[in-house]
Amino acid sequence: MQVLKRSIKPEAYISFLYIYQTTWGTAGDICLVRESVANSSTSKFVGHKLHLALPKGMERHRVAGFPVIKVAGNVGDGHPKDHPLEWEVYEGVDIETAIAVLKPWGFKLIESTN
Repeated sequence: MQVLKRSIKPEAYISFLYIYQTTWGTAGDICLVRESVANSSTSKFVGHKLHLALPKGMERHRVAGFPVIKVAGNVGDGHPKDHPLEWEVYEGVDIETAIAVLKPWGFKLIESTN
């Protein structure tokens, strides 16, 4: 039996900064929501529109009840915009995708030690 590979079509996503309070202070994540999901919701997602080819099943988290992909988290102390060089990619997201999603925001990933 031969395995057929299909290319993944790029879809429109909105990259948004999700800021929330924790017990130790302010934290932030860069997340992706499909544009079709964002347009059908009553919530307003403000961010950067990107076209990405991502496999299905990456939307493992929820923000305001909507499925999102958490791409990177801020590891700085305080507001995430104050630490543009302190972002760490989440498990299951490849580095190239994270770089593409962070670029419009002017954020960069921390250097990995591996």
